[in-house]
Amino acid sequence: MRHLTVSKRAAAALVVIAVFAIAAAGCKKKDAAEKAATPPPAKEENLLSARLGAMKPLAQIDTMRTLVKADTMDAQMRFLAGNAYYSFASGLDNGASNRNAYYDSSITSYQRAVKIDSTMSKAWVNMGLAYSDWGKRPEARKALEKAIAVNPKDVLAYCHLGYLDHMSGNLSDAMLLYKQALAIDPNSSQAHYNLGLAFAEQRVFNEALHEWQIVVRNDPNSDLGKTAAENVKIIQQYNTK
Repeated sequence: MRHLTVSKRAAAALVVIAVFAIAAAGCKKKDAAEKAATPPPAKEENLLSARLGAMKPLAQIDTMRTLVKADTMDAQMRFLAGNAYYSFASGLDNGASNRNAYYDSSITSYQRAVKIDSTMSKAWVNMGLAYSDWGKRPEARKALEKAIAVNPKDVLAYCHLGYLDHMSGNLSDAMLLYKQALAIDPNSSQAHYNLGLAFAEQRVFNEALHEWQIVVRNDPNSDLGKTAAENVKIIQQYNTK
């Protein structure tokens, strides 16, 4: 094994980048199913989502199965069922034998939703996220591109499509997509967070700091805002050394 010696400053930079990468992956997985909808949800949908959110994952799935059977042609029910399966799959360990089965069920639910309403971009977005978490990136890209095709103003579709490029090392393409998202919604916390991550990986830490400070200011109480605040502290500590 080859041993490398690095300065304290250089070592700190490597730690910073590693923390950012882990934080981004965690936030994406936690918030994906909840935040994929770009249009504000209807009052009834808010109420149902709140009730589901108070349930344990398996109870959510059982409830959605019952609701879907009662109204098999409702795209929104299919979408929420997909979210229940997706959230449960995301909470399982990577090696869990049934994890992929729940991802498959979530994708099937989203596919049924868009079969009923092909313009439901939030279902295409979450389908893309489920495919991505399952390790099926080509399918994920197609779903996210479809989301943009049916709704060119779906900010999170651009954010998550950019993140696919980001994970593949295509930072320039990823940053372009993040900036397209910000052109639609200058206050998008997800877009600012991801853009900050891209700057950090290029060691442009002042720009990363700026992007994450926007997230903290606009969305301080969310998981994304809290993680951005941690990253801000890391950069500020690094800059003083």
